[in-house]
Amino acid sequence: MSQDGQTHPDRVKFIYNAQFPAATAVVLNYLLNNPHFTGRQGRQQGMDAMMAFYRPLAEEFHGELSVSEIQEMARHCVERLVKQIADLCDRYHIANPVKSQVGAPATLGNTARLESILEELVVAVRSGGAMALPSRSLTIAPQSSSPVDIEQGVAMDGNELGDLGDILNN
Repeated sequence: MSQDGQTHPDRVKFIYNAQFPAATAVVLNYLLNNPHFTGRQGRQQGMDAMMAFYRPLAEEFHGELSVSEIQEMARHCVERLVKQIADLCDRYHIANPVKSQVGAPATLGNTARLESILEELVVAVRSGGAMALPSRSLTIAPQSSSPVDIEQGVAMDGNELGDLGDILNN
């Protein structure tokens, strides 16, 4: 028995049987029989994906880590999940819902946040349109209907740095 009076086995056995055509069977078959990695590597990749989502929740439930330790773990897990999402979006040429959400860069590390901000600026300048985001008061103002000349400048109201200001101040 542990100090909290609950029994915690020294080992957890996890067995799962899935039958085709279930999606679970398709995924498990892919992980175990993929020609690009061994069955052991496939099992590890499956566990890594599961851990990326559930580990902070499980650690909170387990109750042995501090809130700040769990928050740091959750931050790391979110970064891993965001990378997995980006990999899928790139592979299948679909829009990345994490990048398209205005508040999403706040969950990323400073480098990723900076890259996201710079990507938004480049798109706005190239498109010649206005970029108005709730968290950033930045507007690219074209002077004519022709493509935007970067030398036209940027209209600023004092809050133009938004997340970029936060990154530079940290």
